[in-house]
Amino acid sequence: MTLHIMTEIALRYFFSTSTYVLDEFVGYGVAAMTFLALGHTFENNVLIRVNFVLLKIRSNILRKLVEISCVVITLVMCSFVASYFWKSVSRNFERGSTSETIAQVPLWIPESLALIGLIIFVIQMLAYVLRLVSGSKLMSEQ
Repeated sequence: MTLHIMTEIALRYFFSTSTYVLDEFVGYGVAAMTFLALGHTFENNVLIRVNFVLLKIRSNILRKLVEISCVVITLVMCSFVASYFWKSVSRNFERGSTSETIAQVPLWIPESLALIGLIIFVIQMLAYVLRLVSGSKLMSEQ
């Protein structure tokens, strides 16, 4: 993205022209980075989480049940979103849908990156729930 922005600046300043796709490609890049980073940030406990409720619960068993409930609810919601992304990716692939810009990027490509990120995130949450059920520590305790 930085290289594309620098190229765009040079083209506009020195040659009074443009690639005409900067905003589209930067948008795809930001979306891809965001979704692809979800699983990694969750696994390394750097995803922003609101733990103030968990920290107030004194009972370890109750805290673990609340944590499991929250993660399972998030897991179900992200799985639901991933299923809709899958439908959109497959539909765009079958139809050959492209963006409405001069680049005419096949829409299944950027959507696939978001879908892959969601799948990785769902797998990480599933692994976390299994660790919680097996007796590992909560993220808030680490």
